[in-house]
Amino acid sequence: MKVLMGTESLRPPLTGIGNYTLNLLREFQALPAIDVVDCFDGDRFSPAAEVLKGHDRPSQPVSAVGPGGGWKSKLRGSLRSLPLAYRLKAACSESRFRQGGRTRQDFVYHEPNFILKPHDGPSVTTVHDLSFVSHPQFHPAERVAWLNRQLPRTLERADFVITDSEIVRAQLIKTFSVAPDRVAAIYLGADSRFVPRTQEAAQSVLAKYNLVHGRYLAFVGTIEPRKGLSVLLDAWERLPAVLRRNWPLVIAGAPGWRNADLIARIQALQAKDEVRFLQFVSSDDLPFIYAGAATFIYPSFYEGFGLPVLEAMASGVPVICGAGTSMAEFTDGACRLFDVEDAGALALAISELIEDPALRSRMEHDGQSRASQFSWSRCAQETLQAYIKASSSA
Repeated sequence: MKVLMGTESLRPPLTGIGNYTLNLLREFQALPAIDVVDCFDGDRFSPAAEVLKGHDRPSQPVSAVGPGGGWKSKLRGSLRSLPLAYRLKAACSESRFRQGGRTRQDFVYHEPNFILKPHDGPSVTTVHDLSFVSHPQFHPAERVAWLNRQLPRTLERADFVITDSEIVRAQLIKTFSVAPDRVAAIYLGADSRFVPRTQEAAQSVLAKYNLVHGRYLAFVGTIEPRKGLSVLLDAWERLPAVLRRNWPLVIAGAPGWRNADLIARIQALQAKDEVRFLQFVSSDDLPFIYAGAATFIYPSFYEGFGLPVLEAMASGVPVICGAGTSMAEFTDGACRLFDVEDAGALALAISELIEDPALRSRMEHDGQSRASQFSWSRCAQETLQAYIKASSSA
């Protein structure tokens, strides 16, 4: 089988969709059924091996984030909010894709970032989430309008559709009337680098950030409203001052959209030495940040999957996340759940875990056991089956 993979999501800093794309590309190299994998990055076509070489280098940190999110973040946000910005970008990319696609009509085209480009061969899309439908306030208006126009066309064009969870699959079927036999939920995996690490094993990395193994709480994710950071900070400020000083909250993540108020609030708490804002953390250091945490907190209102939760579980760290979300679905009882709009409930969950070492130990064991059932290898194998179904129905 020949595969053509959209790789625009691999542009740094790598977020959830980029990690999904990168790990599929890596796993495809080991699948005998896949003969060729070409990639299209929005501008040019390249063999997967060439693309992967570029991602074997150590990741580079992004520049420091100011109260407004940094000038690059502001510029990206301004450009995205311009009228027709998404349509202009898509039109240029589609033109280049058509030119190269003429010689790849026998390839299965997989777009891991929602919107399919026109392709004369079999096409598969991954719809990671429908937050632009259920929570449009968490996205730029132009992006919401563009997805509302383009996703129905993509779903008509696609021979098969992948989602990251059963929650999103059900939402997609209900909202867009997709035939149930044309869409499958395929869970993601945790990279093998995410494992428990002793204090000695993590010390050299944690020392760079002035962190002590087992003596901090952690959040990892894009700094933007959808991730629930405002609720987390509300909960944090309700906790006793002595707890906040002894167990600082570590926040790591690249800047996202409409985050000026969030970043200003984080930096104010950092000035009190109650929060450590690490900003973007390299992929080399991130596994150590997870493994050193006493508890991982992921208060996101909505996720298609919630990869940081799985990575934290695989790292042997107890996790708190939202009830009724995709994270609650795949963790299957291995995490402490709370109502994502209830800061008081989150504060209570944090207190209980900090004050009960036996509970933390039990959750560490349950989380690792559950996380071991997920892998990128399994995700790639199931994705290959989706390609086969797409080829047979094209």
